[in-house]
Amino acid sequence: MTLRGRRSQLYPSLLLTWQRSCLLLEAFQTVALCLLAFVASAEDKKLSSHANTLADNSANLAFSLYHKMAQDKNTENIVVSPVVVASSLGLVALGGKASTASQVKTVLSADKLKDEHLHAGLSELLSEVNNTRNSTWKINNRLYGPSSVSFADDFVKTSKKHYNYDHSKINFRDKRSAVNSINEWAAKSTDGKLPEITKDVQNPDGAMIVNAMFFKPHWDERFHEKMVDNRGFLVTRSFTVGVSMMHRTGLYDFYEDKENNLYILNMPLGKKQASMILIMPYHLEPLERLEKLLTKKQVDTWVSKMENRAVAISLPKISLEVSHNLQVHVSVSICIREFYNNGPRSGQ
Repeated sequence: MTLRGRRSQLYPSLLLTWQRSCLLLEAFQTVALCLLAFVASAEDKKLSSHANTLADNSANLAFSLYHKMAQDKNTENIVVSPVVVASSLGLVALGGKASTASQVKTVLSADKLKDEHLHAGLSELLSEVNNTRNSTWKINNRLYGPSSVSFADDFVKTSKKHYNYDHSKINFRDKRSAVNSINEWAAKSTDGKLPEITKDVQNPDGAMIVNAMFFKPHWDERFHEKMVDNRGFLVTRSFTVGVSMMHRTGLYDFYEDKENNLYILNMPLGKKQASMILIMPYHLEPLERLEKLLTKKQVDTWVSKMENRAVAISLPKISLEVSHNLQVHVSVSICIREFYNNGPRSGQ
């Protein structure tokens, strides 16, 4: 997508980094990288005002969530989908009492939205992502509850309608069986791409929201299969691994942030309906400095300053598989009985 001269909206469907320790692209002698967001033209996206508000707010939430997750020094790779996180919160609001819905709205900075607009807007965003035609994008969601209870019928119906959630009862006290059941579902729902998404279940009397997401982008300008070779990839200053590197030269939207010593590249995906943003420091360094700069407003600024120019690109062929426990980073208090037939309901 050529953004220059057009009004555009940052509509992030995915934020991720890989090998936060330090990565060096030998061809550029720069650290790579902190990625990304998808950018979609506001002229092309006919979203409702509620969906647009929630798109912006979920983006800000995702960047905030990313900063919290990046503080964990043991975390090398981070993958966050703002839409999936927001829709999971929407599910919690849908099944909970008014006080729970109020907490969710606060987290999403959507206190002024009515409940019906919250769910309709999040449902619209989720549908927009699921209908993306320039990538292989599989999002599967399931709510697991204790085997001793049943979900309220209206909750099952509305959560399927708005958030495409399946529901299942499981014996959390038999941890091995529960973990195997969840992982088998994740593997099946992603065609075997995610054979294991959890190693433990922590609350035998609670419920568990599980999202299994598989994403594979399709480039608008593909890398030629013959333009691939093996090169050294610097993980740290003293540790190099051999990886397959893809190469191509073409016209891309590009910006050099000389003040912050960064290169920012916009790589369109198929049909130019969305793009992947790559952000690379000038030199080999830990990514903490770059990560502190990451906000929706800053990425918007970088994108607005891009110019179309010839760029030579070398990227590693990678496959990321990560699992995150977002409950550690996003806190919404809820009495789990609110989801079930024998618990209080909010009247939605």
